[in-house]
Amino acid sequence: MPHPLDNPIWNALNTGSQILSFGTDRVRLINQDMGFFAGMPAYEPENLDELYDFLEPGQRVILFPPGHLVLDEKWAVHNDHELLQMVCERDFSQIEPNSQIHHLNESHIPEMLALTQLTKPGPFLSKTIDFGDYFGFFSNGKLVSMAGSRLSPSPFTEVSAVCTHPDFAGQGISRKVMPFILQRIQQRGKTPFLHLYPDNTPALRLYSSLGFVSRAMLRVYLLEKVG
Repeated sequence: MPHPLDNPIWNALNTGSQILSFGTDRVRLINQDMGFFAGMPAYEPENLDELYDFLEPGQRVILFPPGHLVLDEKWAVHNDHELLQMVCERDFSQIEPNSQIHHLNESHIPEMLALTQLTKPGPFLSKTIDFGDYFGFFSNGKLVSMAGSRLSPSPFTEVSAVCTHPDFAGQGISRKVMPFILQRIQQRGKTPFLHLYPDNTPALRLYSSLGFVSRAMLRVYLLEKVG
């Protein structure tokens, strides 16, 4: 039986994140003010054609297929990269409180947008916060690090938007923030997982130290509809 994380976007948009998506039994997309994700049960030409028909010219989508896609000239490829998938095996029911770490809400969106635009952990839009919970580390009243939850292919929830302002890099702040989102995911009865480029050694070291283990290698594509 296929594992839910073998096709994480499709399974998320049909289970835990379904309310945030739209589409058919062959293609589903996330609401465009939240992100660029699109999924399909199999990455076959007819499903890619249906996805193409959903999009406006110039619109972009992110796919996480299990391997290379065969694409024709109607798609512009802006990213095609290996993607390491990791799953957390550590219990975070007990963590140390930290007065500098706070649950983020809509009032923090301008700071969250500024931080993610600077650090580029992945697409973060005005409504991305609607995916789930986000926690942030503040220094002198300024948001300098954050982490949150995103896709939810039940019974898993993805950790995302892990980033720290470069002026505060190397201080172990992400390692302080992440247990808060990991605890929240586990409190909701889900298992945390995440994705990263396999050559991102600092991130791999951080996630491994927090109990994440490698599960699979996927690919990430950023495609744009041409014409």
